[in-house]
Amino acid sequence: MPRRVFTIGEVNRLIPTLERIFTDVLQVHASLRREQANLQRLGVKPSKEILAGEDEGGSPAIQNAKAMFRAFYEMMMESVGQISDLGGEVKDIGSGLVDFPARRGSDDIYLCWRLGEKSLGFWHTMDSGFGSRRPLDSLVPLDTPAID
Repeated sequence: MPRRVFTIGEVNRLIPTLERIFTDVLQVHASLRREQANLQRLGVKPSKEILAGEDEGGSPAIQNAKAMFRAFYEMMMESVGQISDLGGEVKDIGSGLVDFPARRGSDDIYLCWRLGEKSLGFWHTMDSGFGSRRPLDSLVPLDTPAID
């Protein structure tokens, strides 16, 4: 299936939804980090096996910490999946960084939004990242023309 291409206006209209989702993501991410620290205090290194539910051993306290870690991870990934369903690519959970595929003239680019930005202001090439963001210009479509 071809990837959706966004305009500036389309991403701007998604920002309230992105802010709501990232509010949840950041709360769950903080809880996940606390459970990660709890596991480490209990002498357990968080792992893919714990996330997959393949490592159920240990004391009741360790089993509970593993279950909590797994639950918070799954909640966070579900929220990240909501952003993917909207067409965004989450690049950094901690800073709320999301890229949206777009066009600038004849070039494929990403429209780049970060939590806290009230409107879209930047783009970067497909092979660069946040550090290469450039201000939007007239070559990036503001909105899709209405079809009569």
